[in-house]
Amino acid sequence: MDAHKSRLLSIGEFSAATQLSPKALRLYAEQRLLCPAVIDAANGYRYYRDDQVPLGRLVRTLREMDLPLATVAEVIATPNPAAAEALLRRLADEGERRYARQRRALHASTALLRRGAPTQAPAIDTRTRAATTIAVRPFLAERQLALARFRAELARGFAELADAGIAPVADPLCVLVDPLSDEEGRLEVAIPIAAPATLPRGVTLRQQPARDCAVLATHFDDAAAFDPTAGLDALFDWFDRRGCHAAEPPAVSLLVTDAGVRAEFIWAYEPVAVVDLPR
Repeated sequence: MDAHKSRLLSIGEFSAATQLSPKALRLYAEQRLLCPAVIDAANGYRYYRDDQVPLGRLVRTLREMDLPLATVAEVIATPNPAAAEALLRRLADEGERRYARQRRALHASTALLRRGAPTQAPAIDTRTRAATTIAVRPFLAERQLALARFRAELARGFAELADAGIAPVADPLCVLVDPLSDEEGRLEVAIPIAAPATLPRGVTLRQQPARDCAVLATHFDDAAAFDPTAGLDALFDWFDRRGCHAAEPPAVSLLVTDAGVRAEFIWAYEPVAVVDLPR
């Protein structure tokens, strides 16, 4: 037998070799991430094989990426090293996008806290939307996946309309029923169509009344940078300055190209009714 492979390390030795504290090792054992090779039945002492050291160090470095234990377990359980590396790259990319979003939030928070000189407001146009029939596909998505999910649902919506012999008459929209966040929220694909003579099977239709809309066009360098927060803040502030309020959830028209994402935020509004408050 190879003596090296059979050598056992006490929890103290294994802790020193992996730079994982005994407390962390006990937690990882409970989570079945890194289990002792032997537990002495008489005294409860835990021993690890020395060939478990690389795994211990891998767990340590994964935790240094601030990955949750469930994700660490997923990486460790991936049998193909190339697949595990691809998973880690995707997680790192998500972390970088999250960091970029946090930096944008920091700048916005600083500006709100300082309440300093007003910055130049973005250009906001207005247009009147005619009464419209739309084909609707509701879906759920979190912030990071919203754009990809919208495009997938849009493709399904176009296919359903084609099967029903219906052609779109204007650009499709993504309706933000719920604000985008790190948790799943409600969104809708809305495809304007000519009202059919009969209700097509398998297609959900909704009538949109004529509305005045505020419109803000902007550009994002890539799909990962898409974030509607600043645009919607600007539109809502525009409502507030003019004594209006939102009449519907906001919507966005999206065009994805090699040059990035062109987004046009569209938000229907109406005047606020004047109410005499009791004295």
